[in-house]
Amino acid sequence: MEILRRTPALAILAALVASLALYDRAGAWAAILVPVIFVGVSFCTFETEIPGQWKIFFVALGLAVACSIRIFSALYAPDVQEISFTNESALVTNVRPWGRIFAATLDTENHGRLVGRFHFQEVLEGMKIKFDGEIKNFKTAKTRGDFDERNFWKARGAKAWVRVRDMKELPADFSIPLMRYKISYNLTIRMKNLTAKYLKAAWLGQHDEDLVKQHRRWGTSHLLAVSGFHVGIAVLCAGFLFGKNFLILSLFMWIYILLTGAAPSAMRAGLMFQIALIAPLFGRKSSGVNAVSAAAVILLLFRPFLFWDIGWRLSVISALVVTMMPWGKFTWLYIGTAINMAIFPQVITTFKTMPYVGFVLNLFAPLYFAFAFVIASAFAFLDLINFPVVHNFMFAVEGIFILWERIANFITSFIPGFMNYNIYTLILWSCAFMFLVCRYFEFSNRRTVLITFGLGFMAFMLFI
Repeated sequence: MEILRRTPALAILAALVASLALYDRAGAWAAILVPVIFVGVSFCTFETEIPGQWKIFFVALGLAVACSIRIFSALYAPDVQEISFTNESALVTNVRPWGRIFAATLDTENHGRLVGRFHFQEVLEGMKIKFDGEIKNFKTAKTRGDFDERNFWKARGAKAWVRVRDMKELPADFSIPLMRYKISYNLTIRMKNLTAKYLKAAWLGQHDEDLVKQHRRWGTSHLLAVSGFHVGIAVLCAGFLFGKNFLILSLFMWIYILLTGAAPSAMRAGLMFQIALIAPLFGRKSSGVNAVSAAAVILLLFRPFLFWDIGWRLSVISALVVTMMPWGKFTWLYIGTAINMAIFPQVITTFKTMPYVGFVLNLFAPLYFAFAFVIASAFAFLDLINFPVVHNFMFAVEGIFILWERIANFITSFIPGFMNYNIYTLILWSCAFMFLVCRYFEFSNRRTVLITFGLGFMAFMLFI
């Protein structure tokens, strides 16, 4: 059972993901499928008897069943009671456009996290308010494949909508949301246009709508979402500044993740890096694939509705590809394109199109933005603390992002067009991903063919 010997967490993750993919069709039966799928995945990778493998098998099987019970019990938990209340205090933790209105997550004292709707941007992150309210449950998708409001907000820890009435602002105490607002405000008024937009994305996870559209046209929108790419850069910079002190690196990393809004992709990356940082303390060598899988499982246990979050899916798939790739001198040349190809089924299913130019731009875009984000962050930080002379060089930082726009637009003019949704392309891409998994485990050619087509078809059920 090669998968249990090298990456037991991957077997558990595969069983949970496959069963959750069948949840809409199988209902409660999907939970029962977890041990069945786990056993199937384990025996698909059986080659030779390994000492102690049965102990590992039964322990991992027990963990898979325990995870299944926790996850599916949360999915079947009833929605909150629709009631009215008065004089509730809450901290505004996030504000985002929601169609023609604004939606704000409110961490209340007595009713947990609720989402308020506002016709105008009447509240700001970090504000503390007192209000009367009426709780209304989220809507669910009427047909399979439509946007599900309930899944979206529950993946972000919210319980229900709240209709806010008679709102009053209270004195605000120090909080992460308030710090986020102050940083965002200072970036807006102190930085040049593109520098402010890109740093808001990298530092705070706040995305400018026009910038998102541009990157979606270039096929590089994943560079704006805070993920392992950004967390990795932050950890490397912290290591350069503070050395390899475990506590300092961990503290710096989690402060950064909280400032970015603790997006699922950032949380996954943080847990993965934390596992990698902890492993040497116990005299263990961390496996990248196992760390990614363990982090993904932990997040599902913490918040099962994350399975339907596009950010969680893209983050996990990308991280698995990066950790499974055979690294050499020239891997950096094609790793961006490899990730782009791996996430293709999920992207094309969600957005229905994917630009051809993305496969070319991603050959060098990650390296370019790794440089751009580090330089821009260093100069912006020094400028924000009023370090002498630095402000005079901010035009050069802006030029880095302007140069990217011109390069991307120039290449896009030669490679126009989009790849559209096609079920046969999805099957091919799913099989290609399973082929990479089989090569990682160094299976025989015969076993690779069987697993690629068998599990590739099962994985494809995620996207149909």
